[in-house]
Amino acid sequence: MASPPSILSVQPAGDPTGNKGAKHLVDTSRGGLREIPPAYILTVPSCRRPATPPSIPVIDLHGLHSPATRDLTVSSIAAACAEWGFFRVVNHGVRTSLMEDMLRSAEDFFNLPLEEKLTYSSDDVMHPVRYGTSLNTSASHTSHWRDYLRHFGHVGFDSWPQNPPNYRHVAREYLEEVRKVALGLAGAISEGLGLGRDHVEGALREGCQIMASNYYPPCPQPNLTMGLCPHSDHGGFTILTQNDVDGLWIRHVDEWVPVDHVTSTFVVNIGDYLEILSNGRYKSVEHMVLVNEHKTRISVAVGHGPHMEAILKPAENILSVDGCGPKYRPIVYKDYMKSQQSIVRRGKSALEQIMI
Repeated sequence: MASPPSILSVQPAGDPTGNKGAKHLVDTSRGGLREIPPAYILTVPSCRRPATPPSIPVIDLHGLHSPATRDLTVSSIAAACAEWGFFRVVNHGVRTSLMEDMLRSAEDFFNLPLEEKLTYSSDDVMHPVRYGTSLNTSASHTSHWRDYLRHFGHVGFDSWPQNPPNYRHVAREYLEEVRKVALGLAGAISEGLGLGRDHVEGALREGCQIMASNYYPPCPQPNLTMGLCPHSDHGGFTILTQNDVDGLWIRHVDEWVPVDHVTSTFVVNIGDYLEILSNGRYKSVEHMVLVNEHKTRISVAVGHGPHMEAILKPAENILSVDGCGPKYRPIVYKDYMKSQQSIVRRGKSALEQIMI
């Protein structure tokens, strides 16, 4: 069963590494790290891997490109959004070699000297390029077993890390290709909501893309901490790739379900923007990352949202068809993102603050 609380409360605590990160802690431990520092101890939700865990839906995106199969594929995506909020996509058009190059470039960045990585650190959660550890917020909180590099996509290339030497080239090509996938998905999701193809696709075309590369080093006591506590994402949806080390779990029907790695596929999850736009028809789903005792997990998550100045609110067409009032108060996306990224009480607490 899922853990009783829907939102994990984390207590203020300092980072014993001086904000140098989980990787630095592991790498500099003499004789090997045997115990995690108390400041990393978190309440880990109870979740047992069943013998045959349920699987998230699998969507063949090739079906969107043929008039004969598009309607069926749109319906399958709509069902996956409504019933799971998570799904896997195949035949997405992004080369496996490029996905592997992106993961390798991310790993090479985290292997840079600490001093070089720290040049990208910032207390501003909205900074366009940001290296850090634990959660994105700079507010005091219990440390999480994670380091990250976060930056905007398709803009600001000159501010991206200069090292490793191929990082900018690989990241730019990767983000351009993932954006094509995102816009195709956005059109299908929009159609599935009965809004017309350009409603969501147009919003994301004019919107923002944010990439977060995550590094979860081996942890000697994986049952006492987490890579990321349960949370939802603020944007429209996130497109994720990872290495072959599992750790992603999602909340489904009040239980925690593992989402395992499948080579050459992407995992897509619905974010808060689409929950608001659909007036709750689609739910952003809480997910978390558990850590591995022996192996490093690396993931690259690319979020897609509307323009920073866009007003998040339920679509009028949906309100009219469903015959009900809005369930969420309007809010500027930039303000919502800053609020969601700044809090230490995660889960879906930012979304709950604007519910009517």
